[in-house]
Amino acid sequence: MTMSFETQRLNVVEIVDSVALSERSDLLERVPAILTPAVVEHLPPYFHGVNSRGSADMWLERMLRESRLLQVTSKTNEIVGFLFICVENEHHAHIGYLLAQAYWGKGLATELLQGFIGAAASTESWLTLVGGVDKANTASAKLLEKLGFTAQPQSENSLVFYEYRLSQPVPK
Repeated sequence: MTMSFETQRLNVVEIVDSVALSERSDLLERVPAILTPAVVEHLPPYFHGVNSRGSADMWLERMLRESRLLQVTSKTNEIVGFLFICVENEHHAHIGYLLAQAYWGKGLATELLQGFIGAAASTESWLTLVGGVDKANTASAKLLEKLGFTAQPQSENSLVFYEYRLSQPVPK
């Protein structure tokens, strides 16, 4: 079943392989404008250098193959970001998210994750959500902590993993 939910300022819909040609075209036009160097600075290498329609198409195909990809749009229907879900098993899902730089600092990431946690708790069988954050990405780490994610014991790499138990109340 595809996931979708709404928040006060956002509409979030899972992208499926069979997305209509016109919607896919709009999406491929917007991806390079979202995946700017500042936005992808702390993300894996395959997020970097997505600066053309062709590289956006390759990125989109990879994301659809490796994860559940949700498109985040504003209430005015502008694509403002993405949420990614890699299902480890029926009880654990790894998540990631990003917003276009123009939408930073407006509380939208908090709103997005609060909505996602609520939707996941009511529609999925997952018990935990796990988010990996580069140690240098302090804003994302603070957001996850604010929402009730707890840092897990660290390894020697540059990522810190945060875990959220879906059985706990959705943060306000």
